[in-house]
Amino acid sequence: MRNATLALCCFLIAGPVLAQQPSAHPSSAAPAASSPSEPQTPPPPAHPLTDVQAKQMLEMTGANDIKKQLTQGMTNYFRQSMPFIPKDVMDDLEQSLDKLDMQTPIIAVYKQHISQEDADAIIAFYKTPAGKNMIEVMPAVMRQSQQLGIQMGRQTAQEVINRHRPEIEAAAKQYQQEHQPPAPSLNTPGSQQGTPPASSPNKPATTTPPSK
Repeated sequence: MRNATLALCCFLIAGPVLAQQPSAHPSSAAPAASSPSEPQTPPPPAHPLTDVQAKQMLEMTGANDIKKQLTQGMTNYFRQSMPFIPKDVMDDLEQSLDKLDMQTPIIAVYKQHISQEDADAIIAFYKTPAGKNMIEVMPAVMRQSQQLGIQMGRQTAQEVINRHRPEIEAAAKQYQQEHQPPAPSLNTPGSQQGTPPASSPNKPATTTPPSK
């Protein structure tokens, strides 16, 4: 039980280390209340970037490859987890994913955070050698940063668990005792122990008429 308890705690704490950002609200709506530690979402720009600017940014940063990566990831997952899946199902999945319009919702997200003026400056920067290098190395930077965060989070969680090991084991034992199902009984519900089941009434005796 000790190892299972520690494994469960590590699994729960070592999940995604980055919380989702709260969604942006329209300027006419009142902002939702948030805790002091929760990051604040800036209001949408007064002049969001245009569709042309957004598409140019998507093309320059390689974000248009998201659908290709999604299709490859989904098909590889199904092939590995369900190798028995019929070919026509996989073909339907690939065709359905290929028909997805991911650019429109992504552009809508861009418009919630980037203005026309900032888009011009960002596009100009992307055209410079430093900007091109930034685009090239950013996937590796984000991937390594996420792995580092997960590693540090797991190490910290393990240290906390080690400090509270007796407390966690005692709580797990108490929880198991409180939620243990009742022992099975041979008695049927509502019957008393040792009381034999009621017998069926005797059938009336049948007489055979005398033969003539």
